[in-house]
Amino acid sequence: MVAKLSTIRRKIRNREKLGFSERARAVNKGLLPSKVKKKRKNVKK
Repeated sequence: MVAKLSTIRRKIRNREKLGFSERARAVNKGLLPSKVKKKRKNVKK
């Protein structure tokens, strides 16, 4: 079941815990920042 955006917004506003799919949808819609870390490439000159 896909969570409604209004439910996700309410949970974010009330600082409630989000489920995995809720968090993924919130990131996808721009409601939460992504936690993906960019890998640095070691470049030797």
